[in-house]
Amino acid sequence: MKRELLYNLFTALFVLSLMSACQTEKEVRDVEVFQLEGDLDTTVFQQAPFEWRITPRYDYSKVFVTKLFLCQAEYDKDYLGAYKTCDNGKQTVYMTCEQALEAIKGMDAITLGLPKIVYLVGWQYNGHDSKYPALFEGNKAIKRDCDEDALQSIRWLMEEAKKYHTVVSLHINLYDAYTDSPLFDQYVKADVLARDKDGKLIHGDWGYKVSYAAEWEKGLVQVRLDSLCKLLPIQEAGTIHIDAFHNNVPRPYLVDGKPVIKFESPISPWHGYTNEQEIEAKKNIIKYLDSKGIDVTTEGIWNMSMDDIKEGYFPMYWHFNSLQHIMSLKASQACGGNSYGAVCAFGNNVNAEQLFRSTPNLADAFEVFKKEFCKTTLICQYLNTFGREMLVADKNGNGIGVLDDGLRTMYKDGKTYVAKDGEMLAEEGDIFIPAKWLGDHAIVAYSEQGCEERTWTIPAGTKLGRKTKAWLISDKGRSEFRNFSKSRNSITLSLEPGEMVLFTD
Repeated sequence: MKRELLYNLFTALFVLSLMSACQTEKEVRDVEVFQLEGDLDTTVFQQAPFEWRITPRYDYSKVFVTKLFLCQAEYDKDYLGAYKTCDNGKQTVYMTCEQALEAIKGMDAITLGLPKIVYLVGWQYNGHDSKYPALFEGNKAIKRDCDEDALQSIRWLMEEAKKYHTVVSLHINLYDAYTDSPLFDQYVKADVLARDKDGKLIHGDWGYKVSYAAEWEKGLVQVRLDSLCKLLPIQEAGTIHIDAFHNNVPRPYLVDGKPVIKFESPISPWHGYTNEQEIEAKKNIIKYLDSKGIDVTTEGIWNMSMDDIKEGYFPMYWHFNSLQHIMSLKASQACGGNSYGAVCAFGNNVNAEQLFRSTPNLADAFEVFKKEFCKTTLICQYLNTFGREMLVADKNGNGIGVLDDGLRTMYKDGKTYVAKDGEMLAEEGDIFIPAKWLGDHAIVAYSEQGCEERTWTIPAGTKLGRKTKAWLISDKGRSEFRNFSKSRNSITLSLEPGEMVLFTD
């Protein structure tokens, strides 16, 4: 009964907002577009008590955060069929530091100078997931020929990226320990690796595991982080990404001859640290980095148990699918990179890490990036400037979002729809969204399939005057675009498939 009443309330609010903003034919059209079928669940936004436990250096709701995958350390799959204990000496290079800068240049041109943070994956030793817990050497395979070592190349990349509105930092792991690490024997001797109740080292799905509490108590994690900050200008970057910051150990077992992962806690029964003590140690790590002027972003809410670190420590999550966070915290208090399911009604982002890794040809990759940026991050940046009011979700991962100031969205079957005051701003791959980071005088149009003489209403809050100009956008920059006409409150334009245009005055 409660669900039915809430849904009726949503419907009434939605229709009333349309009636106040639109003509009758537009009311009907928008009501037809923004519809879901079957049983629906409605969640009303209610601001949770919130305070920062750290001092964020960035408002991550106004920054495009992504990764670039440089190199993967290969390994022999001989433990339960697929689990890693050490490298086998081989590696797969996806991108060098010089190629990473080219990717950053192209992304900056397409994103029109939107502030960006890029975390480098596989920057160390033999590549991604190599030689942890050590963090003291760069990956020779990604270095420039003219540099003495890879760390010098990374410093060069971090400095050059600033020219393209991009902060470059690192993707690291503080949980895993591999047998070929320069620190492995020291960590065994110091007794900071996780052990089962019988004292046997615990093997996770990737490497052995470090007890956060034991390492913090003995001061070893502080040594790791201090050393890293001396090697690279992480404090100047002001942010770092900690991968796999789990509190449960993903342990592999053979069940009927097949490897199965079981999540277990506490991390190290042998040491006697409770789950709460391990969590407290993680908080101490975050606060230690905060004292150095460094934000900690992390892999995702989904890998943390309900009694894990609470709000106010992480300003950004790489995977962000928590309905609880999205409907109780503002975007500036908690936001994410990739979203899944109904919560995509409040925004999603292009995954540049996966995109450039799967499309090594940069020209092709930039075309895909442009499309995905316009269909996700561009929209997300706009939505992040509005307050969330309500989410209606079906059982298939679709959702309708109600935001303040007459903004409505729908995520359905993988597509995002946006309407402002009853006027469509995004539907079926056609986009007409204000670029808020450029101010109140900029709108980006994009068409996935192309459009002919399509008229868009300029949304309230965006001002385009009589001298409006337009530029065709690509990874190479911008060129003048003339295939449009402007009236007092609208723009009519035709676009070829995949064209992106910036309007500004």
